[in-house]
Amino acid sequence: MLPDSDDVPPGWKKAGTLSLDGAHPEDGGSLAYGHLGYAATDLEGAVGFGLQSFRKPAQAISRYTESKSKMASAHPGPARIPDVDAAFTASYCIGTTAGRTCSTSITLRLGSVFAYVNINTVGPTTAADPKVLNSVTRMFAQRIRQAQHGQSPSAKAT
Repeated sequence: MLPDSDDVPPGWKKAGTLSLDGAHPEDGGSLAYGHLGYAATDLEGAVGFGLQSFRKPAQAISRYTESKSKMASAHPGPARIPDVDAAFTASYCIGTTAGRTCSTSITLRLGSVFAYVNINTVGPTTAADPKVLNSVTRMFAQRIRQAQHGQSPSAKAT
């Protein structure tokens, strides 16, 4: 479900290594966890895609609610992504104006999957371009839905 280099916008390069973990009963019934990052030169930042799958939708709802609660002070708001059961955005910046790092994310729940797309940028007061964040999040949600329906994930960012 995690996007490969051909699935993200042109010019994005994998940053770090793909992180995949199997089942962890101690974390609420998680079946699998995965994370993959990209250096996005057009955004002067980094983009992270992450997901956690569970045995039951209720477990994903719990993880989603926990995440939303933790981000309550980070200016969350609703997000509308087609075919997504629930989504919210969060944006915050840390550091001084000269060395400020900003993070903008969309967190999703699709059935029994909890997922997020996070864009970190370095800038004076700006967060990531919402058009880019929405585009890659829609692509990621489509890939998750394709896998949930037994299809090979093939959606690409536009």
